[in-house]
Amino acid sequence: MNNHSPTIKFGITTDGKRSSYWRLRAGVKQPELFLEREAYGKKWHFSLHASGQWHMKESGKTQVTWTRPAEVAPGYTRAVGIVEPIVAAHRKDPAPQEVVLVPVALETQMSTVFSIFIERPGANLNDSWPGRNADHSTFIGRIPLATGGGTCVVVASQAPLQPGRVEMPRPSDDELRQMREWAVNGVLVTTIVGEFTDGAIALIDLCADPSVVATIDGALS
Repeated sequence: MNNHSPTIKFGITTDGKRSSYWRLRAGVKQPELFLEREAYGKKWHFSLHASGQWHMKESGKTQVTWTRPAEVAPGYTRAVGIVEPIVAAHRKDPAPQEVVLVPVALETQMSTVFSIFIERPGANLNDSWPGRNADHSTFIGRIPLATGGGTCVVVASQAPLQPGRVEMPRPSDDELRQMREWAVNGVLVTTIVGEFTDGAIALIDLCADPSVVATIDGALS
């Protein structure tokens, strides 16, 4: 019996730096998927269960729930889109060998969007993937789902980051302490959860200048 969980790891790279990578893994016994960002798998992760009831948990508590969206084309469902602007490439340490890093030009005004598609059994997989004919579309990887439940493919594309506004709750004392530690290391990284018009969850990786932490700290002290 094979207990190996198929995985895809991916991120972006530019100017000798890289983003924190995302890991997508398939369930061993059920046709489900689990998604987490580098170093945060035990703290928070996304679960895309076979029932179609999906959620994000943080420290064991459910924070976000949503229902599997409708197919964007017959046989294909975009489940999640991970948006990585060029500022997300902040790490200087090398990525593990199995991580697929998409090179991005330093002067680009576009963000890289990693779309996670669930493909129904019987979908055409012969040298193809959703959006293959679109400009700047890159195949990242494909993994099988358990019990013959189809496949999952990750595709990268380039798109402008649309302007928007987000209001975040007051950080807890533990969160503020963590933000101070990040500021000491010269970078503040966060992931904002949103939604695309097709119903897919949007995960937007952002980096803030350390002075932002000082501003927040002063306002809350």
